Amino acid sequence: MKLNEAIELGKQGRWEAAQVRVSPGNREQWFVMLRDTEQKSFILADNEDTPIATEDMNSLVELGRTIGLKEFTVFL
Repeated sequence: MKLNEAIELGKQGRWEAAQVRVSPGNREQWFVMLRDTEQKSFILADNEDTPIATEDMNSLVELGRTIGLKEFTVFL
């Protein structure tokens, strides 16, 4: 899910759940999985459609706020 699309869906209240998980390709990075009200899951990506993965959990918190999340679950 591209970031701009995620922001628009967030404004519509379409995100039911979000999870932050360890990236399988790099155990030091985290990525965001979103689930919408239709129970479809998406990996959050930038606008070039590259999955967003980072070592900085704080940046994911800010990103979550940007797309309208109020909470998310972290899986270690």
